[in-house]
Amino acid sequence: MKIAVVTDSHLAPDASACSENWGAVRAFIASSGADLTVHLGDVTVDGLHDPAHFTHVEAISAGWPTPIRYLPGNHDIGDNSPGPGLAAKHPLDPVRIADFRAVLGPDYWCIDEEGWRVIGLDAQLFGSGGIGEAAQWTWLAEVAAESRGRPVILLLHKPLFQDLPGDEAPHQRYVPVAPRRRLLELLAPVRVHAVLSGHTHQYRDRVDDDVRHVWVPSTAFYLPDEIQERLGEKITGLGILELLRGEYRFHLVCPDGVVRHSALDHPIYPELVGAASAGS
Repeated sequence: MKIAVVTDSHLAPDASACSENWGAVRAFIASSGADLTVHLGDVTVDGLHDPAHFTHVEAISAGWPTPIRYLPGNHDIGDNSPGPGLAAKHPLDPVRIADFRAVLGPDYWCIDEEGWRVIGLDAQLFGSGGIGEAAQWTWLAEVAAESRGRPVILLLHKPLFQDLPGDEAPHQRYVPVAPRRRLLELLAPVRVHAVLSGHTHQYRDRVDDDVRHVWVPSTAFYLPDEIQERLGEKITGLGILELLRGEYRFHLVCPDGVVRHSALDHPIYPELVGAASAGS
C-alpha cells in the first residue's frame, strides 16, 4: 500500500497561494499511484474560529484521487496546554472537534494494511482533560493491546519531542511531557517502527531507540528563521509511505508546482509579520 502523507495545508477561501500548492499536491498524488492520502493536521487556516473552513476543504478536495483520512491540528480545533499551569494561546474547543468530525471524519483512527497497523491520533487532546481525552486514551489502550506482535506506525499532528523522549521543557510545538510519558508507556509493548508528524513546517528525519521520527513539511509554507528556530530543513512538500510485507519505506517529495513560500510571502496570519519585524 502506498500512502501520501500531507500536512499543514492551511486552506481557506482567501488563502490562494496555499490552495495553488494544494492543487499541485493533488496533481502529484494523482500520478503517484498512491492508494490513500493522510493529512496530519492544520488542514485549515482557522477552522477554530470559522468552521466554514472545513466545508471549504471538503469542496476544494472534491474528486481527490484517493480516499483521505484527516487528523486535526491546532488551527483546526484549538490547542492543548504545553504543561501544568501553562495556558494554550488558543485553547481546544470541543465544539470544533464535533465540527471537524462532521465534515472531515474521525479525529483518531487506525488502519491495517500489508501486516502493518497505522494509528492516527488527535494530538490536540493530550493533556486537555475532559471526556474527549479520556475517550481517546480508552480507545488507544484497546488498540495497543490488539497490536502486540504487529508492526505499528504512529501518525499525529505534533512531534512527540524535539530531541529525546525525556525532554522536560514544555513547548507548544510538542506533545506535553506527562501525556507523552503515558503514551510511550502504553505503546512500550508494541513494535512502533516510525512516528510521522507535522506542525513544525520543517523536514527532519531521525532515529531514537530504533524508532524513526519524521517531521513532514507543510504543503503550504515554511516559517523563516526570524520567526522560528531552524531544527530541520525549511522546505515545502509531502511524504510517501509505502507499506510492504515485513518492511516499510518513507521518502520526501517536493513536487513540481509546490512553491516554497515563506509565511511572510502571502500573510494569512498577519501576526507573523509583526513577529518577524520585532525579531529583525
